[in-house]
Amino acid sequence: MIQTDTQQDFRIRYFNRDGSLGELCGNASLCSTRLASELGIVGHGEMSFATDAGTISARLVDGEPQIDLQPPAVVTPDYTPIERARGEIRLGFADTGVPHVVVLLDDTSNTDVLGRGTFLRNHPSFKSGANANFVAPAGDGTFTIRTFERGVEGETLACGTGAVAAAILLESWGVSGSETRLRTRSGKTLTVSLRHVAGAIVPSLGGEARIVFTGQLSEV
Repeated sequence: MIQTDTQQDFRIRYFNRDGSLGELCGNASLCSTRLASELGIVGHGEMSFATDAGTISARLVDGEPQIDLQPPAVVTPDYTPIERARGEIRLGFADTGVPHVVVLLDDTSNTDVLGRGTFLRNHPSFKSGANANFVAPAGDGTFTIRTFERGVEGETLACGTGAVAAAILLESWGVSGSETRLRTRSGKTLTVSLRHVAGAIVPSLGGEARIVFTGQLSEV
C-alpha cells in the first residue's frame, strides 16, 4: 500500500497474506519504486520512502528498480541457539528490517523447506519468529535461494529481505563477495550489493518489477 508521507516522497505499508503487518518487504519495495515512478508520484531520479523498518532510498537503474536498505540491526554468522541439521554447512541470523535465518547447503533442490522452515520460523529463541532461507552455490557464480516466510507460513517464490540477509551472511562466511546474485524459486534473479561504511553494512537490492495489471475505480 502506497501512502502519502510528510517527510519522505511517500510511505509504504506491507501486509502478509494472513493479514499481519510486515515491517518491510524487499520485493514490495522494488515494486513500489517502479509504481511510484510510473504513477508520477516521483520523478525518474533518486527517491526515498518511509517503511516501518526505516527510510529506504531508491532509484531506477537501466529501467529496473534498486533500493538501499538500512544497515542490518543484527548479524550473527553462527547462530548457536539452533543446532545445524544433517547437510547444513553454516547457519546464521541477520535482521534486515525483518528477521532471517540463513542456512548454507550444497544444494537446495531437495531441501525440506516446509518441514525445516517451519521449525526454524517458530524456534523459541525468536520473540516474533523469523523467516528461513536456504542457499547453495549454483556453480556459475550465482546462488540458489529458497525461503519459508512467516505470515505466509510456507515457501514463497522470492523474498527480497531474505536475499539481502543471505548475501550478508555469504560474505561474512567468505563464500561470496560484495555483490551476490541469487536465483529465486520463481527463476528470477535478485542482485545484492554490499558497501561497508564506518563499520556498518549498507545493502542495496536490485531486481525486476513489472506492471502486470491496471484497473480503474469508478463511482457506482
